[in-house]
Amino acid sequence: MSKFRVAVTDYVFPNLEPEREILAEIGAEVVGCRDASREEVTELVRGADAVLNTYFKPIDADMLDAMPGCRIIVRYGIGVDTIDIPAATQRGIMVANVPDYCTDEVSDHAMALLLALLRRISQSDHNVRSGNWDLDALRPLRRISALTIGLIGMGRIGRAIASKVAAFGPQVIFYDPYCDADPLLTAKAVDLLELLRSSDAIIVQAPANQETMHLLNSAAFDAMERKPVIVNCARGELIDTNALIDALDRGQISGVGLDVIEGAPPVAEDSPLLRYENVILTPHSAWFSGEALVSLQRLAAMEVARALQGERPVSLLNPEALNKRPILTDRRSES
Repeated sequence: MSKFRVAVTDYVFPNLEPEREILAEIGAEVVGCRDASREEVTELVRGADAVLNTYFKPIDADMLDAMPGCRIIVRYGIGVDTIDIPAATQRGIMVANVPDYCTDEVSDHAMALLLALLRRISQSDHNVRSGNWDLDALRPLRRISALTIGLIGMGRIGRAIASKVAAFGPQVIFYDPYCDADPLLTAKAVDLLELLRSSDAIIVQAPANQETMHLLNSAAFDAMERKPVIVNCARGELIDTNALIDALDRGQISGVGLDVIEGAPPVAEDSPLLRYENVILTPHSAWFSGEALVSLQRLAAMEVARALQGERPVSLLNPEALNKRPILTDRRSES
């Protein structure tokens, strides 16, 4: 009998072999499911020693009560809005994420959307396909080095974006109330209102929580004096979709690049977002690459392995849980 049982609530990978390879070394069995109901997932995690989670949510108090011996829940990814962390902490369950598996991919994707919007690539492509070679249709088109680019959020990915943006020569400003002073950071810290007023382009790269819910709303769009382009590769909930559509209709912004959309997938066939030439949509693919997939699986499994061996996870989000640890059971002693 396996020493530990690790349950995977859901996954988007071809298989779970990287996890099984790593966790077999500590005698752990890995079981998982795809597209299961809440009832089925609850049964899957019942009695688990550790849980890996992708998009399934919520892992709340009721579900946590089904796994009283669980040591850790690791999110395949950066955001942890799928997990009720206070409830997990109360039960002595550690929560960890994988914060650095796709920094290159997401920052590259944000830059691709930014450049496509600023250089009007999608509109140019559409015009040429329609036989329109008139450059006046692309006005106004400005030199990137003459612009001010604003970043909301200066974590790992935000810093990578800032570095890549700076290579094009614009002024880079940012808003992040939790960012420590860093002399190596060339971007200038400003308050949110100044960023909204001063930016020709705004890249949103903040976590999703109660503070950031609809951070870009009607009032925020009203404050945008330079009709910026907007890029969001973070979380759809950061932007109020109805307010965004209204801002597009009113010409308050010049274009949008969205890798994430509030409430999506899917996007309704009659969504106004689908009718604008200056809106670029991608299917939450900013994080995706073959290398990132394997890295994500292996790094998540390694966090589980650490926890089950009594070590502190590298990306522990609730250290308070360390004082309320459940007692680990060797399943082989039960047989």
